[in-house]
Amino acid sequence: MALYHKLKRLIGRALHRYEMLAPGDRILIALSGGADSLVLTYFLGEWRRKVQFDYQILAVHLDMGFPRGPEYEEGLKRLAAFCEDLEVPFRLLKTDCGMQALEAAERGKPSPCFVCSWHRRKHLFRLAGEEGFNKIAFGHHRDDLVVTFFLNMCFHGELSTILPVQEMFQGRLYLIRPLILCEKSALQAFAQKEDFPIVENPCPFSGETRRVFMERWLEEHLYAINPKVRGSVFRAIFNWRPEYLPR
Repeated sequence: MALYHKLKRLIGRALHRYEMLAPGDRILIALSGGADSLVLTYFLGEWRRKVQFDYQILAVHLDMGFPRGPEYEEGLKRLAAFCEDLEVPFRLLKTDCGMQALEAAERGKPSPCFVCSWHRRKHLFRLAGEEGFNKIAFGHHRDDLVVTFFLNMCFHGELSTILPVQEMFQGRLYLIRPLILCEKSALQAFAQKEDFPIVENPCPFSGETRRVFMERWLEEHLYAINPKVRGSVFRAIFNWRPEYLPR
């Protein structure tokens, strides 16, 4: 229960600090089937019983269209049952995002993952617009925030990262990340402890991305220096000093 209370406290802190929930919200949950999105769905479903106002949620899994075996189909059934147990509506959307990424790779494009991600968000944005959802919840956590910061600095030449709350389309839609204060290891441990139905990612590029490279590099070369480095890097992103950065 200690892990449950830790995650509950951190998620609650993020929800309140960044005002992620409001009365009447209609929220799409991007349920990939990974540990992060499962924990996100679990706590957003539970939070409805704690707040003193109503909000609606819908868990959406995008079938990316990658070649896969029967274990993926079984995983989808477990996802649907997981949501049913939580009394969270579940929807499966079939897409060709994965095939477009594969075609981009065959044409020699340097970043098929960007192609996949762009089309994936496009599907979620379209669904939100068509059915009146004003927020999309993603399972990004504090490690994602740090990795994105290093990716943008090293490969895009800018100091930026993902935001806890991000306004889109002049305020018609907001992206929220309730797990932004939670460590990846804690989310994985909780999902394993609760025996959540994790669905393996069928993407053939999942182990070869720049993000995976950066995650490994940070673990092996930066965080290994001192146990305090991980927390210091995370805090530094929130503790920026513009007067000590050149214009």
